[in-house]
Amino acid sequence: MGLFGLFKRKAMAPPPPPPQDHDGQSFITPSRVLSRAPESTPQQHSPRVVQRPPSQTAPRPTSAPPARAPRQSGPKSLWIAPGAEVRIGPLLLPGGMLYVGQRLQAGNGYGIEPALINPHLDVDHRRPDWAGETVGYWPSFSDISPRARGAYLSWLAAGRVGPVPISWVFLFFYGLERRVIVDATRAGTPARADLPAIRTEVERLLGLYGTNHSFRRYATEFLSVIDLADGLTHEDAVPPERVAERWPVPHTLRLKLGELANAGTPVPAEWALAWVHFNMNIHLRTPAQRCPEEFEQLFLSRYSAKYGPGMVVKPNKTLVKHQYHSASSGLGSVELSAAVPDVLELAAPTTKLERLVTDCTDALDAYSRLLGRRPEARGTLAASALLPPELITDTTGDLARLRAWVTARTDSGAPVPVDAQELLAFWPAEIPGQLTKAEAVGLIQLLGSQGVGIEPDLRFGGPILGPGSAVLFTTGRRAPTTASPSYTAAATMLHLAAAVCAADGRSSGAETAHLQAHLESSMDLSAGERARLQAHMTWLLSGQIKLTGLSKRLATLGVTQRESLGDFLATVAAADREVTPSEVDILTKIFKLLGLDTASVYSRLHTSTTAGPPAAQGPVVVRAASSRKTGYAIPAPPRVDEVKPSGTPGRSQVRLDSAAIEAKLAETHAVSMLLGSIFTEEPDDVVATPAPKAADAPPPVAGLDTAHSALLRVLVTRARWSRADLEAECANLSLLPDGALDTLNEAAYDVTGDPVVEGDNLIDINTDVAAEMLT
Repeated sequence: MGLFGLFKRKAMAPPPPPPQDHDGQSFITPSRVLSRAPESTPQQHSPRVVQRPPSQTAPRPTSAPPARAPRQSGPKSLWIAPGAEVRIGPLLLPGGMLYVGQRLQAGNGYGIEPALINPHLDVDHRRPDWAGETVGYWPSFSDISPRARGAYLSWLAAGRVGPVPISWVFLFFYGLERRVIVDATRAGTPARADLPAIRTEVERLLGLYGTNHSFRRYATEFLSVIDLADGLTHEDAVPPERVAERWPVPHTLRLKLGELANAGTPVPAEWALAWVHFNMNIHLRTPAQRCPEEFEQLFLSRYSAKYGPGMVVKPNKTLVKHQYHSASSGLGSVELSAAVPDVLELAAPTTKLERLVTDCTDALDAYSRLLGRRPEARGTLAASALLPPELITDTTGDLARLRAWVTARTDSGAPVPVDAQELLAFWPAEIPGQLTKAEAVGLIQLLGSQGVGIEPDLRFGGPILGPGSAVLFTTGRRAPTTASPSYTAAATMLHLAAAVCAADGRSSGAETAHLQAHLESSMDLSAGERARLQAHMTWLLSGQIKLTGLSKRLATLGVTQRESLGDFLATVAAADREVTPSEVDILTKIFKLLGLDTASVYSRLHTSTTAGPPAAQGPVVVRAASSRKTGYAIPAPPRVDEVKPSGTPGRSQVRLDSAAIEAKLAETHAVSMLLGSIFTEEPDDVVATPAPKAADAPPPVAGLDTAHSALLRVLVTRARWSRADLEAECANLSLLPDGALDTLNEAAYDVTGDPVVEGDNLIDINTDVAAEMLT
């Protein structure tokens, strides 16, 4: 891949180039060098290249230097190849990668190359300037003092290790810069073969002297120049390390992405992750910074799931270029360019990657917030519960034991009652055996990540899990996490009907299954909701059916809807033509919850057992025609003398006539549809805000994810919200109301130190805090 180097110099013309040797080196015609006689003065030395492997280092004299070697013919400057040795006076310098000679023009055409070691200059070995006190900002071997030369050469002889002034490191580094920028960018030059060794040496020096900020900056950027000068990334090249500083962009990354684009080859996941890290147009929110390992694993997983072998990028016309400001005063600014497109900041792939990053950070938001409050929670079940399913991989710890316990009980696939106390023993609750609301949601989410649901589930209107019975059931990995209006209606009707059916203490499984099947079909539930409804029924019948927790749902009903629900329950109670006192008692309690006249219980039961459906005022579509054969025929209305209004207390008489129930439920299908609308209708003054589309959604604010940011923007439009209105907005964004308010307040405390929402039934919005969060 072709490369060219351009040297940007001052406006004045450089002197004409001197002759060049076979390696492209520039030399100045040598002049006569006079020796200095007095032995007590700093010595001058001629170079002698020792052609032996570095391991066969010749003894280094410790006494006075020997007499100068005879002046040699040939070039007056020489590049010492990597691994070779050169003797300068009494010192043997191992490792090579040095310029040695009398004169070598600087790369920018002005003066002497700063890195050139001229052995004919004075060197003071007796009083080396170890502290670098006599060295200026831009050292040059030809300009530093003899004492400084003595110290610098001693550092080179020691293998370029040990604590020294950073000036000596830079002086050596200047020679590496020249070899790469001046020599290796010339077409056909053998200097290109030195690039791997130079890269290795720069990385070694970074390991030794990288704590110096200036050297680290220059050396790190120089590695990118080496990549450009090398011209190719190799098949075994690895993505650059994702260091804390996202700038400058390693040119290995730009080159690799350009080569992939040119070839029409997919960008592998690891290279895409590096692309995200070094693309400053992609904002990495707090979860990506606080939980880098989890973010990287999730990104790699979801990138592969979305793009398979990788995203294919269309090449653009802009080429990869690099403006390098060299450390050496002998080079100045240099611009290098490679013949591959620079796709790093292209808008289309950047947008795709940013959407995936947002998806990953949103998924890690709750986990990140937990670690922000409790860093020690990493690795606990509480933390695992907040991880996306792709990251829950514990095979030996607490999660593995919980998974084994659950699997042993759910392998049949049917809902199974379990002792909730056994399940609670796995969870590290603050109060053993007693969960807070947040802990209960955490346990439910952790089970959900393993494809297991539980009843009761407070996300679906159930109580917080506590001692007693619970029901586990398989859900799959994409089960609903919030209750739809249809499910809420079906569960409420099922709860009330089950309470009536089991009023005398026993119920028939076939009868309740029939009732459940009708609700599933008439309420148009998804597969996941049907599985949960079955588990909900199992949980209801596994213990004493209570009416607690229903008043809040029923409070939203209008008068007509309450009346319809009362008639429906009376129909269920009278379906077997026998009504027990226990059924009358439970109906009376339900009527009180509905705000209906309890004295009307008997009249409704009588009507349900003696009368057919009321006459229609016009054609009524009970349900759409179906080719499916019906299971039951509608029976004739019963005779009055068949009704038994009471039974013997203490004896089960809950024998629901399936045909009678089907007839009554079919006749009142319009009532069921009305009840289904109970939880979908909203007051006229409530207008749910549509969830923003991903393509045009405003950016997240205050460290929140997209959904919570959208909720904050909605809430700030009013100073006060009713609970019903808030729940409607949260449902529209697939958020749990209480958890959403907690998340908003946590973010508000982080930004302002004050909460943004307060209250329970009426929620007040601190508009000043909200405004600050939105800025």
